[in-house]
Amino acid sequence: MAAAIDSPPVHPSTTLVNVAEDADARLVRVLAPGTSDPAKFEAACGTAVSNGDAAALLGTMVSSGAIAGLLGDAYTVDEAVSAFSLLTVYLNRVGDGGSARELCKSLADEVGRAAGGDDAKRKEKQSAMVAALFNLRNDAGEKVELLAKIIDLADVSAVSPGQPKGVAVLADLLESNVLKSTMKLWGETTTNTELRSLYKSVTKAMERVLAKLSKDDQEDKTIALKIKKTEERKQTYMLHFLETYTDESSLDSDANTYAQEAATGAIRDPINLFSTQRGILGLPAISALQKSQPDLYDLLKIFVSGKLQDYRDFTNMPDKMAVFSAYNLSEDDCTKNMSLLSLVSLAGEHEEIPYSEIASTLSVEEDDVEKWVIAAVASGLMEAKMDQLSKVVIVERCAVRQFGTKEWSALKIRLEKYKTNVKGVLDALEKSSALTEG
Repeated sequence: MAAAIDSPPVHPSTTLVNVAEDADARLVRVLAPGTSDPAKFEAACGTAVSNGDAAALLGTMVSSGAIAGLLGDAYTVDEAVSAFSLLTVYLNRVGDGGSARELCKSLADEVGRAAGGDDAKRKEKQSAMVAALFNLRNDAGEKVELLAKIIDLADVSAVSPGQPKGVAVLADLLESNVLKSTMKLWGETTTNTELRSLYKSVTKAMERVLAKLSKDDQEDKTIALKIKKTEERKQTYMLHFLETYTDESSLDSDANTYAQEAATGAIRDPINLFSTQRGILGLPAISALQKSQPDLYDLLKIFVSGKLQDYRDFTNMPDKMAVFSAYNLSEDDCTKNMSLLSLVSLAGEHEEIPYSEIASTLSVEEDDVEKWVIAAVASGLMEAKMDQLSKVVIVERCAVRQFGTKEWSALKIRLEKYKTNVKGVLDALEKSSALTEG
């Protein structure tokens, strides 16, 4: 079942939702006072109703400013939502699907424009009205656009990651996997432009959350965890945003801006979103950085597939060092993360690694090897045991940074070795069985 966004319940007892034969006229009378010319508004709506023209009726309600009247102090949140919900009936009566979608968007935009300022009560009413429209519409494209609008209007507390499940329904829905699976339930009729708008709204919402958290105590572990989760969600949705550009001919200024920021985020934290960022170089918007920001692209490529020596070669070139200050990157943090990634790459090439080889790869003393192995295991990128007597690290599992021809060849060798070992065991069992029977 598709997720629903919280909105106040509709109260049939209110004068705004008493459904009767003259419901059309009653709704018009409710909305008329919010227009500049109530009499003209009622006349235009009456004509539309008489002609059975739902599109004209909704168009009049949007163009006259009638929707804005619901956001005034004359109506409670429940009353405004109840009246606004009735408009969905008219959307269902618009014969043309494209026209219905445009009118739905116009209604939501009108609510958004009418809110203005930072009036908390208006914001609450505005969000609830669009949420009601979201819950009552079934078209996938409409739901995506309405969800973007809800996110734009939402209070920071409603979209903040890191809260217990169930506390903030909208924040739960914005968990990437949850949203992706929910959108599949809506259908496959969304466009890249609609998805782009949604992902951009989530990214902007995470920026609002980070701006608020920046004013809190950064040393507080709870705050630090929320910042980490918010940054991860922002990075994830920037990548989703960039995925909507399928070729370089479709790139625009937003694509370039987000590509720079996503590349910087992947360099700044290549560990926590390792799997999510692994295919970043294949995105057309990222590939375009080779021309517009070549130094940033070169550094990103090293973090995706290079090793510590590649990173050191990069930093030894004076003309490349400006990239760290230009994108607010910590060279110390980058060196640490690149060391961990190099260790993971090494673990992917060997089942057992001598301490001496790790020390050589990372340019550290052998006494420091165990510290790096513990750090790599703690990152979740590998599982390993250390034989301190033999000074060997036994790799049990490790993440694969890239999977190309070289990795396929290594896998083939391992499978052939496994096949040979299994055959040896089966041959031994067969001989043992023959001796027993004999």
